[in-house]
Amino acid sequence: MSDGIEIRPLRNLEECQHFQEVQRRVWNSDDLDVVPTHVLITQMKNGGLLLGAFAPEGPPELDGMVGILLGWPGLVQDREGRWLPKHCSHMVGILPEWQGHGLGLRLKLAQRRALLEQGVATWVTWTYDPLQRVNGALNIHRLGATCQTYLRNVYGVMTDALNAGMPSDRCQVDWRIDSRRVRHALARPRQDPDWTTIPLQILPTAPAEVDAKEGDANLRRPPEPLPALDGRPLAVPLPESVSAIRATSLELLLAWRFFMRQALETSFQAGYRLVDCVPLADQGWHYILVPDGSAPFGDADWP
Repeated sequence: MSDGIEIRPLRNLEECQHFQEVQRRVWNSDDLDVVPTHVLITQMKNGGLLLGAFAPEGPPELDGMVGILLGWPGLVQDREGRWLPKHCSHMVGILPEWQGHGLGLRLKLAQRRALLEQGVATWVTWTYDPLQRVNGALNIHRLGATCQTYLRNVYGVMTDALNAGMPSDRCQVDWRIDSRRVRHALARPRQDPDWTTIPLQILPTAPAEVDAKEGDANLRRPPEPLPALDGRPLAVPLPESVSAIRATSLELLLAWRFFMRQALETSFQAGYRLVDCVPLADQGWHYILVPDGSAPFGDADWP
C-alpha cells in the first residue's frame, strides 16, 4: 500500500453514496443503519464536516475511498443554562483491509485542522465503546481526549456485527483541540509518564474458564470487587479482544460490559476522570483514572 492517501471534504452526491458503502462494509450494517444521502448532503451544505480518505489502491468502485468521518456543529447547556458551542463527531470508519495503517488518526487530525480553521468550536465530543481497546488507546492516549461521562445503552439494541448481543454502552469523550494537553499529546516526540512510578490501584483480572475459539486469545474475566476510590490513581483493565470473547462466550462479554459500566460510573460519580489508556507490564491494557483536577506528575503537560 502506498502513502499517496488524500484526506479531503466530500464534494458531491456520488461521494456521499461511496460514504454509505464504506459504512456498510465497516460495520456490516443493513440499510436501516446507513446514514441517508439526503442527510449527508444537508450536513455537507450546512456546516457539517464530511471527510473521506482516498488511496490510489483503494476500491475502484468507490473511487479509492477507504475511510470516512462525519461530524456537525452542536450545542450543550452548562450549569448556568447557557448554550455553548461544540462539535459533535459522530462517525469514523476505515475499510477492514485498510485498518492498522494509522488512517483513523489521520482523519481525526484532519478534523482538528478543519475545526481550528473554522474558529467556531474547540470542544469536540464523540462516543465510543469502552471495551474496544484500540479505540480507547487512540481517543484517550494518542489524541489526548478525556472522559467523565458514561452512557448506558445509549443507542438501544444494535444489530450490526460489532455491537450485536450486548447493551450499547458508550463513553463520551471531551477533546479540547486547542488545549495544552492535546498539543502535548499530538507532539512528536512526546514524553509519556510512567504510571508505575506512583501509587496506583490496579484492579486484577483472572483467567476465564472458557475454551477460546479465535486464536490464542488468552481470555480473562473482569475483576469482581469495586475500586476503593481513595484518591489514588486507578487502573481499570480492558479485555484484550472483544471479537475473541464474542466468538467464545456471550456470557463473558456481558460480564465485561457490566464490570466496565459499574467501574466507570462509580469512578465518575466520585469525581474521577479517565485520562490515559496504556499497557502495564505483564498485566495488559488499562484505563487510568485520576481525581478530577489532580496532577499526579506535578506541572507536566500530560496527563
